[in-house]
Amino acid sequence: MIGEIAFIPQAEGPARDIVAKAVAEIDAQGLRFQVGALGTSVEGDLDAILDAVRAIESRVRAEGVRRGVIEVRLQLEPHEETLEHQVGGIGAAVT
Repeated sequence: MIGEIAFIPQAEGPARDIVAKAVAEIDAQGLRFQVGALGTSVEGDLDAILDAVRAIESRVRAEGVRRGVIEVRLQLEPHEETLEHQVGGIGAAVT
């Protein structure tokens, strides 16, 4: 399964540091991922993706973030999907 996780903190100071910690939690779950400008694409099974979301929530609260939004989008397919397959044909179509 592939999906996208975006964490939008509502905190003072630079958001990049907080978002980097959220991405570290995705990495710690062993998911394949690609960081994008507006979210992080992930590849893994549903339980691992949801575990990453739970880990992000715990980590950012431990870091003192009291408010924020975690957005999760999941793509359901009848077959296994990879990050490369999803974006593979886009570059050729744009030329």
